[in-house]
Amino acid sequence: MKRFIPLAAILLLACCSSDENPQPDFGLRKGCTVPISDNFDPEAQIDDGSCQPIACSKCTYTIPAGKVVIDGNELGIGAGDVICLDAAINYLNLNFKNIIGTSGNPVTIVNCGGVVTMNATGKGFGIKTENSRHFKITGVGSGGSPYGIKLHGAQQGMQLLALSTNFEISGLEIYNAGFAGIMAKTDPTCDNATIRGNFVMQHVAIHHNYIHDTGGEGLYIGNSFYAEGVSVSGCGTRMPHEIRGLRVFQNVVKNTAWDAIQIGCATDDIEVYNNTAENFGTENKTGQWSGIQVGEGSGGLYYNNLIKHGKGQGLNILGLGEATFYNNVIFDVERNGIFSDLRGTGPFGSGYKIINNTVVSPGIDGIVVYAKDVTKNVVINNLVVDPGSYGNYGSNTAKAFLNVGAAAPIEQSNNYFAETTGDARFQAAGSGDFRLLTDSPAKDAGKDVSGHSITTDFLGTARPKGAGYDIGAFEF
Repeated sequence: MKRFIPLAAILLLACCSSDENPQPDFGLRKGCTVPISDNFDPEAQIDDGSCQPIACSKCTYTIPAGKVVIDGNELGIGAGDVICLDAAINYLNLNFKNIIGTSGNPVTIVNCGGVVTMNATGKGFGIKTENSRHFKITGVGSGGSPYGIKLHGAQQGMQLLALSTNFEISGLEIYNAGFAGIMAKTDPTCDNATIRGNFVMQHVAIHHNYIHDTGGEGLYIGNSFYAEGVSVSGCGTRMPHEIRGLRVFQNVVKNTAWDAIQIGCATDDIEVYNNTAENFGTENKTGQWSGIQVGEGSGGLYYNNLIKHGKGQGLNILGLGEATFYNNVIFDVERNGIFSDLRGTGPFGSGYKIINNTVVSPGIDGIVVYAKDVTKNVVINNLVVDPGSYGNYGSNTAKAFLNVGAAAPIEQSNNYFAETTGDARFQAAGSGDFRLLTDSPAKDAGKDVSGHSITTDFLGTARPKGAGYDIGAFEF
């Protein structure tokens, strides 16, 4: 599958700051650019020479061999300090505690002297943080790899737990994890500091990572039980914390036994975009098999994601009833391309907005909308092709493309349904090129959705071009 980003295009990966209130200027690292191949294969991304790990002599503290617990209080680590993993040392696993920076001067944890490879085989975690805030864990690649910290073999690759908040994770390759690649949440306990209303995980960025071959989720962000809470021995039902201010972008997640990306309890200022989810749900476990799962309590913006080759749903939307999904490309998933419903008792939002997505060859229906306790769902400018359920609904063939549940309020307009990829007139559907040919019936046939703040396509091309908006994720 080609992502169709020009070979000349590069990501400028600029240094960031974690501000308490404004959206952080999230980026990977200063002075480092990574050209991206036109097929967006993470193993084909090449360090162009500008990615250079720092010298270990520049570090505030370099973790010695054999040390597992790095306690910021004991070591006197403070705002602006740099903790280094030395490429010359074979680390097993590392537990960071009390790493506390400030909003404008976070603590940075980074590799030095080259790429660090951690073999955590047999360990419960590879990297874990506890009681830490305003920090960055950043891998800076070299020698042809854009990933500076490579971690494999642990039961969970990375755990961001125990009231960890205001952090950024980037430039890591995590693989062969027994369960999740990255887990970011604090599960509620009998300690009131851990529950909703007392703790919020906020201003979190997880980006430019390569997560693959996991026994559970690739990215597991937030608790799964927003509505009913968690039963905790000794203190009954406890409600999990919210996440506010979350950015998940430019991650490549492949070969996951469960969901590629799962988001939960993410209630405010959420954006998930430009990620690739491929070959997900390999265990074929019902309910744990989606490309991107928007779980209980979650909303936000989900756009420009490439979701392909999975056992379950492409997008599985089970949130608060208020979120927008646009410019996503979903193909060759074994269940529905996009499934949307509600979970919990509400109150729910104004409705889901599903706009300008391209869904090709889902195993069942193209788009399913069951959310009924909302003001109005919006389904506009979607291009749905070759659903597996075509012919299962008798004369109501349109239901295979857009299946709207009883009592689900909906505004639907300017969607194009094609029985075959040939009817849609794609550039090269057989090789996964779903850009439109000049004579495609989807060209210039869309509705103006600038009112929904959609003014570009999957590739960042301005919309509209020509006589009007095109239908689907790509503007001709």
